[in-house]
This record gives sequence, C-alpha cells and structure tokens, in this order.
Amino acid sequence: MSGVFTGMTDRPLRRRAQGLCKVTVLVPEGCAEGIRQFARDLRDRQPIGPVPETPRWRAISPSAELMVSPDRSARGSVRDTRAPGADRFRWTVAVLGQLDPIAEGRAENRVEARSLAEAAVAAYFAVPSDSGSARDG
Repeated sequence: MSGVFTGMTDRPLRRRAQGLCKVTVLVPEGCAEGIRQFARDLRDRQPIGPVPETPRWRAISPSAELMVSPDRSARGSVRDTRAPGADRFRWTVAVLGQLDPIAEGRAENRVEARSLAEAAVAAYFAVPSDSGSARDG
C-alpha cells in the first residue's frame, strides 16, 4: 500500500525536477487534440538542444494556426476569415510582455500569411535596441 502512495506523490516531484507543471485548460472540443499535440511537443522538446531555425506552425482549429518562437518569446497566428480575396487570412505577431501586437496584416493565402508573420518576427528582433545591441541578444 505504501508503494502506491510513494508513486502518487513522487510523480509531481519528478515533473517539477524536469521543469514541468500540470495545467488544465478548457477549450472547445474540436480544438482539444491540437492542444494536446502542442503540449506533447513542448514536453518532448530538449531544453538544452538547439531550437529549429524554421518556425513550426501548428493547427489549433480548422481555421487557425499558431507558431511559437520560445527563444524569442514571440508567437504568430494565422486565421482564415473566409473573406474573399486579399483579406482572407489575418496574421498577427505578439511578443511576451508587449500589450499590443508588434505586427499584423492580411494576406490572400495561408503560405503568404505565414511568411509575412515569420518575416515580422525576424525583422523585430533584428532591429538594434536603445543600447545598440540586438533585442534577441
């Protein structure tokens, strides 16, 4: 019986030692699997390994995608508005700690919207800060 208790109390300690914590999020049923996959990807990522240079976009719903750049504390999103023409895909880029998005816009197709969001992240972090060094320094 004590072995069961040890196993139950030991699991949260192992998570904490690995820098992990358990989070419960309520989301629409259709989004749940995408969020689970995103959580598995975050958990499986090697904390000291190199971060991929090419951002990876993840579908979070049938009409929205999310790209997270943890090395720069930035995230980009692309949403299909179903509007005709050049206004169909809306993209936004936000940086942790900033209240407003650093860039946003619209594009005619998903590939263009992703590309514009990625370029906005790269451009934002390439601009020297007030101290003369790059923001991602």
